[in-house]
Amino acid sequence: MIRTALVGFGIAGEHLHAPYLHAPDYQLVAVQSSRPEAVAAYDATLPVYSTLEALLAKEQIDLVVIATANERHYPLARLALLSGCDVLVEKPFTVTLEEAETLTELARVHDQLLTVYHNRRYTKDFRTLMTLLESGRLGTIQTFEAHYDRYRPDVEDRWREQDVPGAGLLYDLGSHLIDQALVAFNAVPDRVFCDQTIQRQGGIVDDYTHLILAFGTRRAILHIGSIVPAVGPSLMVHGTKASYFVDEVDTKRATYQLAEANGPLEDFPFVSGQFGDYYTDLAPAIRQRTTPPVSPKQAELVMKIIDRAQKSAKSGTWIEVD
Repeated sequence: MIRTALVGFGIAGEHLHAPYLHAPDYQLVAVQSSRPEAVAAYDATLPVYSTLEALLAKEQIDLVVIATANERHYPLARLALLSGCDVLVEKPFTVTLEEAETLTELARVHDQLLTVYHNRRYTKDFRTLMTLLESGRLGTIQTFEAHYDRYRPDVEDRWREQDVPGAGLLYDLGSHLIDQALVAFNAVPDRVFCDQTIQRQGGIVDDYTHLILAFGTRRAILHIGSIVPAVGPSLMVHGTKASYFVDEVDTKRATYQLAEANGPLEDFPFVSGQFGDYYTDLAPAIRQRTTPPVSPKQAELVMKIIDRAQKSAKSGTWIEVD
């Protein structure tokens, strides 16, 4: 089995990673966390360390999973790679593009596997979209409009909403939508435009983001809002042959809607998908030393788009990607 250390035991560590680190592929060996009581409540047999250095000095580890605050991703991933471990980093990859580039090169030089947890490639709505694109039923994608809207009018006392590196919706939810758009178009956008603001009273970091990626004449429109009392469709994709609609993020419906040119809107069953499939796909990549589900270069491109989006929001203009 792949002997794994989990770094960070907050919401992401406890709910998005720990449940998938079990046989037959993985063995969760140890946890590094400032919340030993939470780890003990989850599994009292797991040793808990206060630092990653102490954990790696004591335990034999194959894979380090980093699920900490964003600003800690780079130093922890760097330490793990230099210690001879493969590394999975929670999204976003890093805080800056330069950090992402450094880690990608470090993994290459040391021949270690490095990947980022863009797990929303594995949702049923996105897997269904990719199936439709691969089959040709949608034709050539022209417009990809994705919303990650929620009604959270009150600012919460958590690091994601504080003035710290890597906070804000562009990093938090924007990285999901950017990755999905890049995968769907299977291309690098020419330029980026981003509008950001703070809409909530008492807000410190962006809680509204509207991002446009231009692929020639084609567009990806990515929108995130925190004050959306009535959430609308989360995904609308228009191709040259048909349009695809999903009602809301993490839909509970069993069906999506598809309309072919000049045809009626019809319901069809989703392709199955779940976050655990990411770890299922990762295991053979670790064992066989092949490309992981999300390559470092793909994750690095997401960071490049975030970098360009930040520049666009600051200048109020379109920014070239390269």
